[in-house]
Amino acid sequence: MELVLLGSKKAVGTSYIYEWGSLYPLLVNLMPATTRMISGVSRITSAKKAPKKKRSKYLFKITVVGPDDKLLEEVLSTFDDPVVAVDGIRIGSTEVDTDTSEIHAVFMSPKHSALDILLTLTYKGASAVIIVCKDADPEIESIYRNEIRDNLGTGIPTRTIQVSIPLDDFKKNEIHHIFDEIIEEILEKKTKKKVPKKDTSTKKPLKKKAPKKTKKASKSK
Repeated sequence: MELVLLGSKKAVGTSYIYEWGSLYPLLVNLMPATTRMISGVSRITSAKKAPKKKRSKYLFKITVVGPDDKLLEEVLSTFDDPVVAVDGIRIGSTEVDTDTSEIHAVFMSPKHSALDILLTLTYKGASAVIIVCKDADPEIESIYRNEIRDNLGTGIPTRTIQVSIPLDDFKKNEIHHIFDEIIEEILEKKTKKKVPKKDTSTKKPLKKKAPKKTKKASKSK
């Protein structure tokens, strides 16, 4: 936006020209710090934007398991991309942007008809697991947690959610909230690994060896 403060009031396109003397007290209070005065003409300029910092890019794989195939597909369908099935494995994905990171998450969920080798494939390289059940069932949850430990080991971010069809907006928001929690936990683990460990061991200074003394040859008389 540009205000030209010369002459009498006159419309010029969508701008107006005003007498400088009558509007000066008002404009002094309205002008931001970035206003520059040049030869009696006031130019209101926008502040320069700080350059954007480079954001880290991540690709995370999240395994989604549970006893009901329809529930699993409903959960995956709440995210951005359409769900596709390949050889008994459902695949979905979504993207998340934070202030410091660009994240692409891929979901893999095995059907009950999938072969054992494909089941293992859905776990391989996973950064987290979501267990989907219709009702709270500690016995079923324990079975899946044991399966997670056998395939991925301990310390893997894992969440359990109870859902029923059809999914309402409240339940969809809950699913996305759980997903956000998992992403935060994965990122926290990533950043902890990058912090270099300080070497607390004290190294003793190396002692320089004194030069060996050479015996002088005795002169023969």
